[in-house]
Amino acid sequence: MPSSSARKVKIVCTLGPSSQTFEQIHALIQAGLDIARLNFSHGTHDFHRGLVNTIREAAKKAGKHVAIMQDLQGPKIRCGKIPAPGIELKRGDVVLLYPEGQKPRQSTEGRVLVPISAEIAQSVCDDTRVGAQVLFDDGKIATRVLSVASPEMVAEVIVGGKLSSNKGMNLPGTPLSIPCLTEKDIEDLEFGVSLGVDAVALSFVRSASDIVEVRERLRKLTHDVPLVVAKIEREEAVEAMGSIIEVCDGLLVARGDMAVEVGAERVPAIQKKLIQSCNELGVPVITATQMLESMISSPVPTRAEASDVANAVFDGTDCVMLSGETASGEYPVVAVETMARIVTEAERSRQLYSGPRNLTPLPGSVVESIEFSTSRIAAHVGAVAIGVITHSGMAARVLAKYRPETPIVAITENESVLRKLTFVWGVRGLTIPNIVATDDLFHMVENVLVEHRWAQVEDLVVVTAGIPTLRRGTTNMVKVHRIGAVSGRTFSKASN
Repeated sequence: MPSSSARKVKIVCTLGPSSQTFEQIHALIQAGLDIARLNFSHGTHDFHRGLVNTIREAAKKAGKHVAIMQDLQGPKIRCGKIPAPGIELKRGDVVLLYPEGQKPRQSTEGRVLVPISAEIAQSVCDDTRVGAQVLFDDGKIATRVLSVASPEMVAEVIVGGKLSSNKGMNLPGTPLSIPCLTEKDIEDLEFGVSLGVDAVALSFVRSASDIVEVRERLRKLTHDVPLVVAKIEREEAVEAMGSIIEVCDGLLVARGDMAVEVGAERVPAIQKKLIQSCNELGVPVITATQMLESMISSPVPTRAEASDVANAVFDGTDCVMLSGETASGEYPVVAVETMARIVTEAERSRQLYSGPRNLTPLPGSVVESIEFSTSRIAAHVGAVAIGVITHSGMAARVLAKYRPETPIVAITENESVLRKLTFVWGVRGLTIPNIVATDDLFHMVENVLVEHRWAQVEDLVVVTAGIPTLRRGTTNMVKVHRIGAVSGRTFSKASN
């Protein structure tokens, strides 16, 4: 088995100024990058187009399937342009929040003027009530609303600090009616589809209907629909997690905004609940935000950060994510190498896992029953790999749900399917020319497993497929197979 493929939990890396050249991206892939995240809160379309082309080129050179996840900005609530060096807000100050680019309608006497993004001012004021909290800059500055006269409101500063341009706003406890997709998001979505991104991360999800809406848009744009990943960061999303997980293709635990919205003390328990719920349904889950934050400026992580990454692995996460560490940090490659080492070490301690245990197949599901049995058969016979012959990737996702210790190798003719499977715990992928119902199918499976060093002559592998038709969604067969046993085939030493 290739040593670089031994790691089960995947690594998501955000790309940016520190990771935009071919050499930088290739080095990240070599260090362990599995999924490249493009943050559409920053950068032009030309910048992201260049990144996509470079990622594909670097992945090809590295001989690795790398997925690209487009992260939409969403209806980010921000203050507007504030003259440098910013406004020093003190406890007891009264601020007037008004739409940027407009003259305040209310009296400004004795009030500190703070513009907020004009496109969201009306909606925010319509949804906000007297007494509500309005936080700025990730909660560092706190205010309480005194009055609302839409599209403006007046608030008193409870916790002061320096406020500068474009800092984020949060309204914990205030359900917002702002559409999940902004006009910018719709344009970015169409652009991402034209580039062939593998997944779209949806920011500030409130309910399952947000996921359904995005998927419907995507189906109108392309036949090869990207995965829709729900970012859980608002309290409404936490409360609706069950219905959201049922309809999304993946979930991202966005702990930064979540901590501001619901309180940092609640985040660990919510993280565990989200991961557990995703594991039970076989939905890939990404744990994100500040995992190795200190490595933005340090070549080593803190002990707390190493524990945070390891605990996400123990919880059962499919992926862990780096943000500023790889996008703008001083040590992007070292951060990925460090993340990979922590994950690998944590995976050696299977007894500490609180991830999916003792799951049973969904009643009446053939593919669930086959893949559940496969995970146990592989362990019992000492197979070196499980080859999952798949058109859509569903069988591999289902198998991963049962967390077999035996490596999962998805075998398909579709490169796009393999990139999407990059989000799934433990799944690595190989391609064969055609999945067709012929006697030569197992010859092809043997060849590709041996060629890529997943197996050698006399090794046992377990293979699942749909027999005899091999049509999409027809997995009904599991076979214990000894390499070299097909018609007495032999392999050259160079292949072993």
